[in-house]
Parts: sequence; structure tokens; C-alpha cells
Amino acid sequence: MRGRERRPYRRRVKRQLWEVTDRGERHRVEVTGEVVRTLRWWVEDELVVEKRSMEDKLTVTREGGQALRVRYSSLGAPRRASLYADHATALVRAGGVDLVPEEGSRAALWERRVIEHPRRHTLLATVGAAAGVVVPILLLAILLPLLGRIPWPDVDLPLPDLPAIPWPDLPSIPWPDITLPGWRLPGWVRWVLDHAPYVVPVVIAFVVARSEVRRRRQQLLQREERAADRREQGR
Repeated sequence: MRGRERRPYRRRVKRQLWEVTDRGERHRVEVTGEVVRTLRWWVEDELVVEKRSMEDKLTVTREGGQALRVRYSSLGAPRRASLYADHATALVRAGGVDLVPEEGSRAALWERRVIEHPRRHTLLATVGAAAGVVVPILLLAILLPLLGRIPWPDVDLPLPDLPAIPWPDLPSIPWPDITLPGWRLPGWVRWVLDHAPYVVPVVIAFVVARSEVRRRRQQLLQREERAADRREQGR
């Protein structure tokens, strides 16, 4: 019996598609690839931008000034694609119109989770930021004692005999003796300042997650309004 002929393995290229009709123009954005991604932006079936990049947050501009910002997560998952009036507006993410992700795509599933489960989305983002702070500290606490037990070789390096530098004898400056009034920061302020490197990333993650929930809801309302306008125009 003849064995089955094995077909060559072909890795499936990941692809994400977004579409929207804004100000009478139909926009379609396609991103393919994982680490190095290829972005293609069509307006009315005309390719206006094509770019390869490894950036998770990529902003491109077409002729005329309109900008497109595509965002991926730090783990390479597609998040959203948004249209802006110009490049500067895209960088500060002021306003903008989000494109609609392809039904069933990873970006569409993520968008649905944010809208249907806003508290869970905020909790996961906050916990992820906290883990990013705590995990490195735990790793250092584990690795430092282990490094101390390694018998490092005792190496004596010959140091050059440098000549003494004849520094000039400068006169002393009679600074005035000023006594400042005693004042201390409140305890909660001192605690925040002492723990700022650990607290600030968590707070930022919480604020960003909540703002993403609000943005998703606003964009959903705008989509419904545009769909209603198209239905009115079609009558």
C-alpha cells in the first residue's frame, strides 16, 4: 500500500481586517503578519498606504493629511484601527472614528468583551499592571540570594599609580545661617511618594482601561447613528 503523499507545511498568516464609511468614503484596512506586520489602507478600493513595521502602535498618513492609527497589544493581539483628521491629532488620540473589525476576528471579540464585560476588562488590565510590578521584585528576591552563593573568583586587578593632583586652597564662603520652619508632608503623601514606582503603573492601567470602555461605548453609539443615517438616506 502506497503511503499518503505529505503536503508541505504552510503556516497560516494572521490577518486582521477593519472597515468603515466616513464622510462618504469607504475605508478598508488590512494588517497581516505577527512580529513584522504589513499594513494596507484602501480608500474607495484605491490603495493609499502600504507599510511594514514592528510597532504595536503605528500611525500612517495618506495624501491630503488624514491619518490612520492601528494599535496592537504588547502580546501582538489586534486592538483597533482609528481615523483622525491629521497626524498630530492621531498622536494625541483626540476624537477619531474607529473602524469596524471583521466579524469573528480577534479584534471584534476583544471589542465585544470590553463592551459586554467592562468591569472584567478593567480588572484584568489593572491586575496585569500590578503583576508587571510585583513579578520583577519577586524574581530579584529569588535570584539575589542565589547569586550570593556562587563562588565567584577573586581577581586582583593591577591599578595604575596615579599622581596626586595639587588642588588649590580655596577660601571658605560665609553662607548665612538660615533656620527654616519645621514642616512635614502628610503621612499619605509620603507613602505615595515612597511607593510611586509601584503605584503609578497600576493607576495608569486602571485609568486607561476605564477610558477604553468609555471610548468603545461612544464609538458604538456613533456607529448606530451612522447606520440610522444611511437607512434614512436609502428611503
